[in-house]
Amino acid sequence: MLTPAAGTAASALPVLLVWAGAADIFERSIPNALVLLLAASFAVFAATAGMNAAQVLSHAVCAGAILAGGFLLFSAGSIGGGDAKLLAGAALWFGFKHILPFLAGVALAGGVLSLAYLSANAIRVQLGAVEARPATIPYGAAIAAGALAAIPDWLAAF
Repeated sequence: MLTPAAGTAASALPVLLVWAGAADIFERSIPNALVLLLAASFAVFAATAGMNAAQVLSHAVCAGAILAGGFLLFSAGSIGGGDAKLLAGAALWFGFKHILPFLAGVALAGGVLSLAYLSANAIRVQLGAVEARPATIPYGAAIAAGALAAIPDWLAAF
């Protein structure tokens, strides 16, 4: 059972995720301060939820591994740098124990978002509103959606 302080810290997670997703949709940028807030709120959560040093280290290693993978995707031009950082910031919360449901949710949300953006662009081209051009996808919204979908199972573990 979570303490009130841990519950308050945990409530920052969905708020920050929605903020990051909206920022990526509307501004095509995820502020670094937002990712730092994700990390800081996790630190408060870990301290108030009674996580021991080994658990915190495991979560940090998971986030580091996801960050490395995210930057490989960034260097290949698949996602943006902000997306890679947001993915790692969210992974910090889930750790290895809950990383697969999180990543599966991100992949599913990313697929739906990509299809929606590609379809909308194709319709606009057919209507003559724009020239055919590759549409960029605000993948931060998919990361936020995948994380939001994984929160209930993660939270139930406490």
